[in-house]
Amino acid sequence: MTRILVVEDSLDIAEGLQRSLEYDGYQVSLATKAAHALAVATSDRPELIVLDLGLPDRDGYEVLRELRERGVQTPVLILSARREEADKLQGFRLGADDYVTKPFSILELMARIGALLRRAAPAAFPAPAASSAAASDAAPTSGPLSDAALRERYGLTARQTEVVRLLAEGCSNAEIATRLEMSYYTARNHTEQVLGKLGVSSRAAVGAMLYAQG
Repeated sequence: MTRILVVEDSLDIAEGLQRSLEYDGYQVSLATKAAHALAVATSDRPELIVLDLGLPDRDGYEVLRELRERGVQTPVLILSARREEADKLQGFRLGADDYVTKPFSILELMARIGALLRRAAPAAFPAPAASSAAASDAAPTSGPLSDAALRERYGLTARQTEVVRLLAEGCSNAEIATRLEMSYYTARNHTEQVLGKLGVSSRAAVGAMLYAQG
């Protein structure tokens, strides 16, 4: 499960982000102070850090600088009320990978998080087909399941088939909502229904299932 560290001193924002991220299948740790954030980031090595700048014990820029000085190359998305261009440039100079200002759209934030994670680990999306030489020699493959096969085997609707393809790409619910021009909650409902029909317990298993049965 992909681990995300949310560094945010506002509990309302932090817990809201945690709920949204966990609903999309991420494992989330929270830190409300810089010292705790540095300890978690260096010991647990999350795959992504969402970093507020206005922390009570140290400025978020200092946290980012120290992380990079310690050799932590985890992608960092700054989430801050500081909206000036100079603030954003400072964040990027110190090694931030993205910068989102408050107030923010949860759909945009989730989409940016998904994009950062895909760039950090491109090999993980989509889930690999039988790509090793041994697998290729053992049995030929015709590629992933077709749309018709998905509908016939699992009773998916045309829209649910589109959702399956996007899940296999590693898209979050927010990205699915954007790509298919639907609300976040509709995308979330489709995802739940698709996982149930496919008989898989996690979003990450969708791509592997498609290729394994193709």
